[in-house]
Amino acid sequence: MKRTRSSAIGSYLVLIFLSFIALAPLLFSIGASFKTAGDYATNPNPFPVNPTTENYTWAFGDASLPTYLGNSLILVPLGLLLYLAVCISAGFAFGKLRFKFRLGAFLVVLFLMIFPQMLLLVQMFKLMAAMKLVNTYLGVILSWVAYFAPFGTYIMTTYFTTVPEEIIESARIDGASSFRILRSIMAPIGLPMIGNIAIIGFLSMWNELPFSMVLLQDNALRTVTLSVAMLKGQYGLSIPAQSTILMLSAVIPVVIFLIFQKYVTQGATAGAVKG
Repeated sequence: MKRTRSSAIGSYLVLIFLSFIALAPLLFSIGASFKTAGDYATNPNPFPVNPTTENYTWAFGDASLPTYLGNSLILVPLGLLLYLAVCISAGFAFGKLRFKFRLGAFLVVLFLMIFPQMLLLVQMFKLMAAMKLVNTYLGVILSWVAYFAPFGTYIMTTYFTTVPEEIIESARIDGASSFRILRSIMAPIGLPMIGNIAIIGFLSMWNELPFSMVLLQDNALRTVTLSVAMLKGQYGLSIPAQSTILMLSAVIPVVIFLIFQKYVTQGATAGAVKG
């Protein structure tokens, strides 16, 4: 009993220590956002001596952060809807339908996952320029979906493959079409994994920089992540100013994660129990 209690205490201490290490950068950034550049230089302590909100006033004023947040809140949800539609539909097709060249097409999807963004940057810009989609939201959304959807398709394919064939066969006997099976059966069954890829897709699009940088050349169209990079180069931002913008731009992703957290937990254990 004593050994078990000692092991539990030791485990808790290790977890507390690791949690502190993980949260230390966040605490440091929050404290820095309430300091002036001078205070930051003289006070390395994460807790500000004379807290100030001038960084937040600057972010919402001269830095035009609300405009960039608004752009991201338009672009990312629209891109996410198309991303989910592609991943879920393609995952169902590869996982449960039988058609010619299915395996070859799926291997192409897997092959597309290996290319880094920087390798595709020039080709993506040329393609969008030929389609006259530079400086448009549609161009950025299509580039995001084209780049991020292969991974989501792979995840949904592997998940749908584990669904018993008897469910599909019973639905077909009752006269259900493939679209009806996807909408009424497979999508509800796949909700835990859909929640996972929704978070992955949202964070990937929210934090995406290379495609946005070359396609959104108009300042008024910038996303919040792109604005952080451009403001740093334009103004030579101090660390307190950078911390402020990063804290504000992270609020939305944190809220989204908290909303979909239950699906992450369900998705992590999906398929662990048979029967």
